[in-house]
Amino acid sequence: MSDGEAAARLAGQVLAEGAADADQRVMAMSVQALVELREGALEAGIVRLEEARAAHDPATGSARTGWLIEHVQTQRLRREGRLTDAQAGLRLLHLQAERRPPVDAYLSAGSLGVVLSMQGDSDGALDLFYQALAIARRSGVDSLVVNALNNLGSFQTDLYNLEDARPLLEECLAGAMRIGSRRQTIYAAGNLVQCLCLIGKPAEALATAREHLIGQIRPDDLPALHRDEEIAQALLGNGLVDEAQAALGGEVHIDPMSNELATARVWLGARILLARGNARDALQLCLARQAMLREQSEESTVAIDRVTLLRVAAQAACGVGDHALAYRLLDEAFSTHEELLGRAARSRQISLQISHRLQQAEWERDAAQQLAARLEALNQSLQAQVAENERLQERLRAQALEDPLTGLHNRRHLFEAGGALLALLRRRAVPLAAVLVDLDHFKQVNDRHGHDAGDRVLRGFAELARSVTRAEDIVCRHGGEEFVLLFPGADAPQAAARLRDLLQSFRALTFVDGSGADFSCSFSAGVAGWRGGEDDLAALLARADAALYAAKQGGRAQVCIDDTPGDR
Repeated sequence: MSDGEAAARLAGQVLAEGAADADQRVMAMSVQALVELREGALEAGIVRLEEARAAHDPATGSARTGWLIEHVQTQRLRREGRLTDAQAGLRLLHLQAERRPPVDAYLSAGSLGVVLSMQGDSDGALDLFYQALAIARRSGVDSLVVNALNNLGSFQTDLYNLEDARPLLEECLAGAMRIGSRRQTIYAAGNLVQCLCLIGKPAEALATAREHLIGQIRPDDLPALHRDEEIAQALLGNGLVDEAQAALGGEVHIDPMSNELATARVWLGARILLARGNARDALQLCLARQAMLREQSEESTVAIDRVTLLRVAAQAACGVGDHALAYRLLDEAFSTHEELLGRAARSRQISLQISHRLQQAEWERDAAQQLAARLEALNQSLQAQVAENERLQERLRAQALEDPLTGLHNRRHLFEAGGALLALLRRRAVPLAAVLVDLDHFKQVNDRHGHDAGDRVLRGFAELARSVTRAEDIVCRHGGEEFVLLFPGADAPQAAARLRDLLQSFRALTFVDGSGADFSCSFSAGVAGWRGGEDDLAALLARADAALYAAKQGGRAQVCIDDTPGDR
């Protein structure tokens, strides 16, 4: 993580020594392949990967070596743009995180977060980046912590959650300097400079750039290390147009992490043209980039760069006297910025929820002292924002894939995500259990205690189910008082055992109606395990529904497993 060149050199020494056994040689080949792919040498990385795969004997090699090969394969898929396949492989590796060494588990968690962010799943990526940071801290490996902080801090910047991004990136830069990693220092400083510019602190951004970037980057460094755009942004923010133009004079490159040609370079170039009085060329440059983004999907670049591109284009349109165009561009920039503020608010709220969940997990491992302090600071900084974010959160909860009452995903998400999950597990021969839950006598709850009390029961079940499920599980409100849970990696008996524990916990909950009367509830559940011959999620859910019917007929408040022939 801190020095890919040194890692590849050490791996080469292992291969050159005759004392290395077969498993060590395969691991060294895999490390070389991973470094090549991280540095952007796709063809060389594929060659190394195939050499490692050919030399690996699953019967005699260690499980760790096999996992490493699979991880390197996912990085190849990501670099080739096959993000769905890369995500599938990384999810399977992440399911086995507890069985793997922390360093290996971190690689998969961090990479899965990157893939999810490239696919536009901001919530999922944020969750994985926080998980990766927790794993890195538990590992005690400083370079992993620095890398995790950089991933999370830069992603929070992309989400415009600058309040959380800045301390993460400052901690990252301090850690990179402490371990003496020039590479990590440049990455951390570049991301911090961008964050400071967005916060509106150009002087601090330039001071950071001059200390850690300008004069520190070598001509023979990889293009990704040059940080031309961040340096130019800091210089322009301080009115240094000539220096900014010189900074952008280097080779244009595609980011190996996101496969993206930086839009920032375009609007920075347009700002330089405007500063030199050439509004016409600046406008043409911006409009051409906008057309390309619309053709290739605007989500291929981060939202704040789209906003800035529109604002610079509007300024250029004013410069050429086309005020109608300038107005349209500013209106579009305003709308995009409003969406970005909503995303930032959601990021802050989700960060708080994820942090609380991780805090509990760390206490269970008796390793939460350092993380707890960080989470408490995060909680304090975000708590003041919760009230003003309520309006934005209500709008977000109403989005197409979320149930507004319980906060769970809805039926549409179930069939989109559940279908994809079933297809993935079918290819990998991993079990899947489906559960249908129906709250018992729910109509009587509404009739006796009122609909407000009924809503509290629905929310109570949702919160309880969310607290005992894993990140990879799917929990949805199917409709009314019915819920669906999907457990990847579990068969029907395992899922039934989990549901019986959930039933016991749910029955222990006490609810209060409008008159102050206490009452409790139960549920009935049907469980079905996936069969290899079934083609779709609907068939699996139909068998779970049949088992649910049996649970109701048997007196309710129980969990039944589908026992039709062929179930396993």
